[in-house]
Amino acid sequence: MKKIFYLSYAMLIMLLAISCGKQKSSDLPLPVDRKESVYITTNNNNLISYNPYTGGKQWEVFFKGVCQGVPVLYKKKLYLTTDAGYFYAVDILKGEITIEKDLQKPSILSIAVDNDKVYMGSQTDSFYCYDLSGNKLWSYDPGAKCTSSPQVANGNVYFGADVKIHAINSSTGAAVWTSAPTIGSILSSPRVSNGLVYYGGQDKKIYAIHESDGSLQWSFMTGDIITSSPMVYGGMCIIGSSDYGVYCIDTTSPSAPPAGELRWKYPTIDRVNSSPTVHEASNTVLIGGYDFNLYAIDHVSGTLKWKYPAGSIIKSSPVVYGNYVYFVAMDRYLYCVDVRNGSTVWKSFLNGSTESSPMVDDLKNGQYPGVSGMSKY
Repeated sequence: MKKIFYLSYAMLIMLLAISCGKQKSSDLPLPVDRKESVYITTNNNNLISYNPYTGGKQWEVFFKGVCQGVPVLYKKKLYLTTDAGYFYAVDILKGEITIEKDLQKPSILSIAVDNDKVYMGSQTDSFYCYDLSGNKLWSYDPGAKCTSSPQVANGNVYFGADVKIHAINSSTGAAVWTSAPTIGSILSSPRVSNGLVYYGGQDKKIYAIHESDGSLQWSFMTGDIITSSPMVYGGMCIIGSSDYGVYCIDTTSPSAPPAGELRWKYPTIDRVNSSPTVHEASNTVLIGGYDFNLYAIDHVSGTLKWKYPAGSIIKSSPVVYGNYVYFVAMDRYLYCVDVRNGSTVWKSFLNGSTESSPMVDDLKNGQYPGVSGMSKY
């Protein structure tokens, strides 16, 4: 009887050992869940991920050089370039750099990513298209350094290079058209909407040119240079100006000759280089000013709903996710403010200044500020 007991016991131990051994050898690492996140780069050569609801830091990575543009989220990776000429891909699930490649093409502009291609304007020579590994597919020489971030639309790429807007084929890099020159470089990123390309110039004008051939539809004169990028939403083009104002131009007016008509102008206390965005649920336009304020303006009437006093100049362009708006100020804080009443939800110290603007992983395609060519407005 004892012999049978010991034999059974020994067999049980062996089975347990085999079972444990199999489980250990076949186990895979637990999957990492994708999280909603706010991303921001700083002049400390880093990219930081924050929880969008609490402001808690989730992870941080460091680069060679500073990313002054807005990173682009594509297939669970963030893509960006730096002013030291490097190209990066960052795994958002692990918070790890997966690609670091020296392109030797410094850039301070935002990139665009579309159909597995990365589009980037260099500060030294040409406009480039790369694959997702940073291998060059083609280049285009605009005859001047690139000065505004690109937008991909309807098979073409649109961007500013010094005094002209260029439209090139997104697959081949072949020139489609070049706009008439402005007076002063175009720093405003173009926005393509309903057959027109909108942008601002250092000649103080807001422009709408035809997407098909670059010919002028209308222009509107403001009181000072424009470096803000336009938002096109609800039949209106909204943009900031250095003349201490936010402009709203009607994009559907049947004027003859064709000319955009002023719907409203909201006066600020200092220049507005920030690019606007909108909270669709409340029709609220959000934009930052050099007077330290983030403005919430009624999209239809142009009246102020509220303004939020940050601790310093707001050059950053805000981004909206849900009922929250995110932006950074020169006081080195990343702010989260409730769009509905202008109250502080949280703010997080970045420990470094930034020339970039935040973007949000919404678990879909990402939410982008107006300065990025990836913005949907």
